[in-house]
Amino acid sequence: MKILGIDPGLSQTGIAILSEEKESTKLSWKTFQHKKSNGRLYKYFESLSELINTEKPDRIVIENIFKGPNTQTLIKIAELRGVYLLLAQMENLPVLQFTPREIKQSVTGSGASSKEQVRYMVKKILGIKEEIPFDVSDAFAAIICYLNKNSENAGIN
Repeated sequence: MKILGIDPGLSQTGIAILSEEKESTKLSWKTFQHKKSNGRLYKYFESLSELINTEKPDRIVIENIFKGPNTQTLIKIAELRGVYLLLAQMENLPVLQFTPREIKQSVTGSGASSKEQVRYMVKKILGIKEEIPFDVSDAFAAIICYLNKNSENAGIN
């Protein structure tokens, strides 16, 4: 199974990929950055479309927006999420969405954890040695949340 995690952001979107193959797990990540312009949403669409066509994930896990620093930022992030959700629908990929609080709770045990705490736990859980951007650790955290909730629903602990 290949899971694509997305932490949507206009200045930078974090992308994480977890591939479970036979007896190994492969991790990869990247970020998308596009400068503010009239066509920025389309550029993010193209970037994710290209990645989906290359990686062929089985599902997407995306951070849901719960609240934002201000209304304009919230609206712009919602528009970007809409672009990603539309693309997932076009590619017939199942999408699972979790709030930042659910993700933090699942990864660190506290829904009020800092980005530093989330990144620390993501690296520890997945055995990542090098530094990763916060957006990428948030995308991996969304995947971990999905895996934790999936195992809970299956009765596996």
